[in-house]
Formats: sequence, C-alpha cells, structure tokens
Amino acid sequence: MIRFALAAALTSAVAINLSGCDRPAPVPSDSASPSDAALESMAASVGSSVGAVVDGPSPAPTPTADIRTPGVPSVSRDAGEVLAAWRKAVEARDWATARAYWGDHGARSGLSEKAFAAKWSTLLDPKVTIDRGEQEGAAGSLYYTAPVRIIDGSRILRGEIVLRRVNDVDGATDEQVRWHIDSTTLEP
Repeated sequence: MIRFALAAALTSAVAINLSGCDRPAPVPSDSASPSDAALESMAASVGSSVGAVVDGPSPAPTPTADIRTPGVPSVSRDAGEVLAAWRKAVEARDWATARAYWGDHGARSGLSEKAFAAKWSTLLDPKVTIDRGEQEGAAGSLYYTAPVRIIDGSRILRGEIVLRRVNDVDGATDEQVRWHIDSTTLEP
C-alpha cells in the first residue's frame, strides 16, 4: 500500500513538473533598445519556435561574456545571446573579442589577431542589427544562420552569419559545444 502511494505521489510530481516545460520563456521587461529586445526575444525562442531541430528541451541559457574581459567569447548555450554579445563587441570595436567568437577562439577566422583587427577596424562607428535566424541540425552539429546588417556612417554592410556548435555528444570539448562563428558573408 505504501509503495502504491509513493509511486502515485512520484508520478504526480513528475507530471506537475513536466507541465511547465512547454511554456515560453519570459521576455525581460527592462528598458532595452529595440534591437536588444529583438535579440533577447530571439534568444528566448531559439530551439523552440524558430523551426529548430532540437531533441528534448533546450538547455538553460548561460550569461553572456562580459566585454570587460577582451578576447573572451560568450560560452552561452543560446545562439541569440552569443550573437548579442558579438554585436556588442563589434559596436565597441573590441576586435579581440569579436575574433574570439570564431571557432578555436578566433583561429578559424583565417586571420591573425593583428590582421583581423586591421580588416575590421575600417568600421569607425558600427551599428549592428541582427534579425531572427533559423536553426537546423546536420551530421552531429547545430547551425544557426541569421541575417546581419552593419551601418557605419553612410556605408551599409549586409550579409549572413552562421553559428555552429557540436551536439552534446560524449567526448565533445567545451570549445566544440559552444556556439561560435562558422562563417559569414560580411566583408568590412
């Protein structure tokens, strides 16, 4: 009898906890600019309503890297948060951090730190807008592709940025499972 009561209580507890899994993440109510609000909304929906290919619930987002630590990218499990932090780095002209968002902490950009800074420093006062993208899975990896626009005075750059991360598989390193820039069509 006691076993039956314990099993019924455990089943009820599991059902109650799981009933909240389909609720959308709350949208922050701070006074962020429209582009920040759009990115935060996108971050909340990545993996659920953006046509994502996700097995099971998406992991809880982690805080973005503080730009006060140059050269250190966000290790968030949320593509929207990573793009928001990359945008902040570009707008701050923090080229070491912007480069670090590429795979292998910047090495996959194909440029040395000095060459990357020289190429991107042609942007004098960049304002970055990142629109909602799409997430898809392929061969053990997840990809998130988003349209990007950079306005720098009278100059406008348009392109896409593709983030990639390895699915959570045994043996994957922290570097492999973090969202990082895989490619971009932006040419500063």
